[in-house]
Amino acid sequence: MSREEARSSRKERQEDKTDPGASRHGNFMNYYQFHPAEERVRQLPHGVWRSAHPDRKYVGLDVGCNAGDLTFVLHDFLEKALSADQSKEISLLGVDLDPILIERARERNPRPDRIIFECFDFLTEDCNRVLNEHLDRFEKSRFDVVFCFSVTMWIHLNHGDEGLVKFLRKACSIADMIVIEPQVWKCYRNASRRLRRSKAEDFPLLKTLKYTGDPVEHIERILREFCNFRRVMVTKNNEWKRRLLIYART
Repeated sequence: MSREEARSSRKERQEDKTDPGASRHGNFMNYYQFHPAEERVRQLPHGVWRSAHPDRKYVGLDVGCNAGDLTFVLHDFLEKALSADQSKEISLLGVDLDPILIERARERNPRPDRIIFECFDFLTEDCNRVLNEHLDRFEKSRFDVVFCFSVTMWIHLNHGDEGLVKFLRKACSIADMIVIEPQVWKCYRNASRRLRRSKAEDFPLLKTLKYTGDPVEHIERILREFCNFRRVMVTKNNEWKRRLLIYART
């Protein structure tokens, strides 16, 4: 074994210690053991959260909510961030395509009166009815904020460049503000490697992608040019080298 191969082997063994395993859609059962929910929320700023209807409840959507750990912490964060308005009630809807994860989230839900979980694929037409019914309950036409933590890579890998644009356009169409945590390109390669290592088929669209290199650059361009959203802020990298993109309707 060459020196370069030895270094590569050591690096892979180190990564395995924090490797959640292979997944095609990112629906890891033990995800928050590797990326604690509390650490994600520390990146969020205060003072940027606004509502187009101050007299109504503040309604948020968490896309790709997994088992709900981050959704619970996001709800607590928003309550504190909007604490100046003591009458403001926060309601969050968490959605994920994995029924096992959604069932786990429902069983562990500490605030069923304020946090709701639904199982569906965000890109399908079936989800539109659920989202619209949820908004109607609060007399809203859009969510005050849509959170997309570590979901864009899975959309991109499974639906290609056009699918990524479709996802972001759909999310922005129902949002006044959007928060996105994109995975870096290295994560794409790791996701592919884990699938191949597990003897599963690789992502068929991976080699067709043109939005390669820096996903943040491509996502920001889509938000500006396709969604007509403006940048509110972009945070610094967290400990696993991911930034939060916070954009709002112009």
